[in-house]
Amino acid sequence: MIDTSLNSSNFFFLLAVFQGVLLGFIIIFRRQNKKTNLFFGLLVFLFSLSLLHLILEESISGFNAKYPFPMEFSLSYGPLAYLHILYIKDPKRIFSKKDLLHFLPSMLLDGVFFTAIFLYIRAHMDWAYENIPLIQSVALVITFFGAIHLSIYTYFIYRESSEAKHMLREFEKIKKWLNYLIITWSFLIGFLVLAVPVGLLFIEDVDNNSALLYKPLGILLSLSIYLLGYLYLLKYGQLVESYTERVSKFSFSEEELEGRKNQLLYVLKEKKLYCDSALTLAKLANHLNWPINSLSNVINESLLTNFNDLINYHRIEAFKERVCERESQKYSIIGLGQEVGFRSKASFYRAFKKETGITPSQFIESQA
Repeated sequence: MIDTSLNSSNFFFLLAVFQGVLLGFIIIFRRQNKKTNLFFGLLVFLFSLSLLHLILEESISGFNAKYPFPMEFSLSYGPLAYLHILYIKDPKRIFSKKDLLHFLPSMLLDGVFFTAIFLYIRAHMDWAYENIPLIQSVALVITFFGAIHLSIYTYFIYRESSEAKHMLREFEKIKKWLNYLIITWSFLIGFLVLAVPVGLLFIEDVDNNSALLYKPLGILLSLSIYLLGYLYLLKYGQLVESYTERVSKFSFSEEELEGRKNQLLYVLKEKKLYCDSALTLAKLANHLNWPINSLSNVINESLLTNFNDLINYHRIEAFKERVCERESQKYSIIGLGQEVGFRSKASFYRAFKKETGITPSQFIESQA
């Protein structure tokens, strides 16, 4: 029988469910960045289903036996968030059959196993009433497995974030969004890791004290819906769309971007192209046999600098090395500056002060 009293907890939980369903659909049907929004919108929607399942379990006696329909699919949380991140990093990514393997645990456990168990319980109610502690123990163990599963995907999200240092500079802002995901997962995982063992130890009393598990878990799910859903919709969704739009315009992949960055740095250092005082972006692009816009993208977005500052940095580093050589003592400071590529004393001193905070003369004195 449904509990029609609708206490304050259930009222706010139901409000969060409606908000989550609405937010999920709004995010899914945003015009831009469809795949990224699709995965995150589904995640918010599943949060809502999980919370609704909690409410119905508490409000309807024997809900799982009377209505054997899985409504949680909590093992899909991690994969959806993970794919959301992968499509942020690489908007050109194509969904493959291998990606479906991420959802295999959810399909087998939430879809097949739970449905089979619920149908069996419904057909053997007498046995179910005699073995309530056993059924609850199995449910708690599976919940614990879900926490471990989510922990693994939390690590995957963290790894994707930490390994993306060479991406566009805006990724530093995207990392804040990833941190919100990781923090949310951490609270949810932490609660389950603590609550499930306690529930197993006192399994005989779980049925009479279900609110001790139900309410905190409901609060965490509600906060996840509001925090992640509204934060993404009002702030980070637009940032993600802008970021992925820029990444999608690259003519090369993330791995190629890293390779081009390394190639550029190797050529500058080993070939000493910076020593050419007449070096321009076009001349450097021609030497690398790259389009100018590709070179500009690598410098600006991967090295997080501009052409002039990049070349001046290498010239200043070369100057520092030359100063420390004994044979360089016969040359003037200006002579050494021109040797590494600076055209004039003014440009040399200005660039050196900007890069190091001191003048060339002060640097030489510090090395004495």
